Amino acid sequence: MTTSLCFPLIPPDLAIVETKIHETELLIFVQSTRASAPCPTCGARSSRHHSSYLRRIQDSPIALFTVWLHLKVRRFRCDNQHCPQKTFAEQQLELVGRRRRRTQRLLMSLTHIALALAGAAGARLADKLAMTVSASTLLRLLHHLEVPPVVTPRIIGIDEWAFRKGEHYGTLIIDQERRKPIALLPERDGERVKQWLEKQPSIEMVTRDRAGEFREAITQALPDAIPIADRWHLFKNLREALERHISRRYQLVRQLITHAVSADHGEHEAAPIGGKARRYAGGPAQAALHAARTETRATLFAAVKERHQQGGYTGEIAKELNLSRKTVSRWVHCESLPPDARGRFKRKGLIDDYIPYLQQRIEAGCTNQSQLWREIAGQGFTGNRSLVAKWVRQHYATQDQPTAHLSRKPTKVKVPGAKELAWLLFRHHDELAEEEKQLVDVILQDAKLAEFRQRAHEFLQIVRNGLSEQWVSWLENSCESAVKELSNFALGLRKDASAIREAIQQSWSNGATEGHVNRLKYLKRQMYGRASFDLLRIRVLLVD
Repeated sequence: MTTSLCFPLIPPDLAIVETKIHETELLIFVQSTRASAPCPTCGARSSRHHSSYLRRIQDSPIALFTVWLHLKVRRFRCDNQHCPQKTFAEQQLELVGRRRRRTQRLLMSLTHIALALAGAAGARLADKLAMTVSASTLLRLLHHLEVPPVVTPRIIGIDEWAFRKGEHYGTLIIDQERRKPIALLPERDGERVKQWLEKQPSIEMVTRDRAGEFREAITQALPDAIPIADRWHLFKNLREALERHISRRYQLVRQLITHAVSADHGEHEAAPIGGKARRYAGGPAQAALHAARTETRATLFAAVKERHQQGGYTGEIAKELNLSRKTVSRWVHCESLPPDARGRFKRKGLIDDYIPYLQQRIEAGCTNQSQLWREIAGQGFTGNRSLVAKWVRQHYATQDQPTAHLSRKPTKVKVPGAKELAWLLFRHHDELAEEEKQLVDVILQDAKLAEFRQRAHEFLQIVRNGLSEQWVSWLENSCESAVKELSNFALGLRKDASAIREAIQQSWSNGATEGHVNRLKYLKRQMYGRASFDLLRIRVLLVD
């Protein structure tokens, strides 16, 4: 089928000779309308035809049909006697590059897919869009991209990112005004960051967290730049200091809560306050297993304390005892072994809706567990008999008791962990529920905890409301505090006082940088953590 119309998506010097549809493919036969062509070596134009051949090129799909352009390429004789090339093929560089099998616009579409989805996922999507391509080809397209030069930044944000958590870290730098990443460094050492900063003398402000390496690198490379500490990290460090203080005094806090609950409800009617506990008693075997695990934790806790007193570092102790650095750091600051918070706990069990009926029947004298199970099964209970037996064991004393009567076990007070208590103390009193307010009031009977909470809320007020005139007095008073964790926190702030003062006064924060770190994590996981640094750098920096 011959047509005289020009196809709108091809250059004007090409004409469609014929079109065919074969299953899911659209075949378009195209040839040039030019009478001559320039020699690629010497540039002289020639109209002396030598020969021709068909070039098969994949183009962007139309209506989900794979488009193939069959381009008739002519060869010409070069008329320049001094040109080393005797014959040459005419080129259509606007449509397709030399030795390419895909048009420029198709390569652009595939490049955008590769930037968004990388190799395997991008190949699957491209196949659905009638642009069949392999994952390796998509990755090659990414590697051929060039990162544009850095636009002169004025305000930057800097943060670390984990190439392999706990082992290998890099550095991410963004332009705060444009909200785009401008550099991805393979290391986080201060020397590498310093070298990059020295090449950017236009930088006026730097937002960062409180990492010492970044602080020193910025001070040495850009002494006139204004450092701004990240407010979120300040709050996080303060909450962690409060959590360490509660962990160290957890035994005292537990006693306060237990005494308060016992006084309000009586010894056998103690109501639980917060925290999570096992839904049902596990029986003697599970109790023995839990006791053995508790003994092992106590032995490790004593070993950590002993090695710390001998001057061992956290990392060394963690490797020696096969513990995480976080666990060792928490135990070092605790006076007694914290409770074991491991395990999963359901919010609601199958038996919960039938507890009032079971309590009523047991008080009426029915102690046959099979009978109790049959009765609630008739009401819709879908669990088995052993579940009823576990619940009875959990809440009633079944040993050495007459079968006609079961005495109820005293309910243990369930005290929240140090982390949960720290969050309660960190929040404003008006944000708490009524039970949480009562719990906080009990905890604040301890003078040191009350002082810590007061100082923490003062700091939050200063940072959130920009009260820089109160910052100096708060810092001095906190450094002189008798609360060890509070004074240590304040002494750490004093080393970075100028950056914290700017964080109070300035509106800039490191939130945008943290957001790009999260995006970097997403790109890493999308490539299953197997991407090379060069490929990851291209996908991070070439953001729309």
